[in-house]
Amino acid sequence: MERITIIEIAKLSGVGVTTVSRAINNHPDINEETKAKIMQVIKENNYIPNNSARNLKLSASKTIAVLIKGITNPFFNPMIKVFEQEIQRKKYSLILQRVDEKQDEIEVAIEMEKERRLKGIVFLGGHFSYSVDKLNQLTVPFVLSTTGMSAESELNNFSSVVVDDFKESYRMVDYLCKQGHKKIATITVPTDDVSIGRLRYEGIRRRWRTTGSVLMSGWCAS
Repeated sequence: MERITIIEIAKLSGVGVTTVSRAINNHPDINEETKAKIMQVIKENNYIPNNSARNLKLSASKTIAVLIKGITNPFFNPMIKVFEQEIQRKKYSLILQRVDEKQDEIEVAIEMEKERRLKGIVFLGGHFSYSVDKLNQLTVPFVLSTTGMSAESELNNFSSVVVDDFKESYRMVDYLCKQGHKKIATITVPTDDVSIGRLRYEGIRRRWRTTGSVLMSGWCAS
């Protein structure tokens, strides 16, 4: 039988994966009733957590942290499952850490590296506008994954798995325009946002400006 994952525990408990991680690690920032419900689901499904706060502090860590910006993005769920399966297969432990939209993920990573003695970090989501000097404060290997970076970014010298969101959004609108569409609507991020959504919006606007077509836009909170 395939081993149950933290994603499935979260679904059965009706909470997010970071809430399950907090319950497993006895994090103070979780409601006791919610914690009890999660632990009961874990017990009923014979789920074996692959890390504990105590072991992380007292023993040599073999732990990979995945820092997630945009935890509600359904695109990330299958990715998180693969992360968990592969990390377990390599006999490492996994920490999932939610990063708020306005938080500095590098500061979060630096603090976690100190507290949890990490072996590696994956940054999942978000938009990187940090300096190379700041990233060099990290002393463990890390990968930038599905983050927003421009083609000329100096961060391209680091390990990354990224999409050129500006270019692909431009191509998307270019396709619609070539199909004869004159009115294009987009739901996008607020104007002060500095995320992947902003790069996508700028790509859309760039192509739209060359056509004279009508662009209708509205924004929604993440």
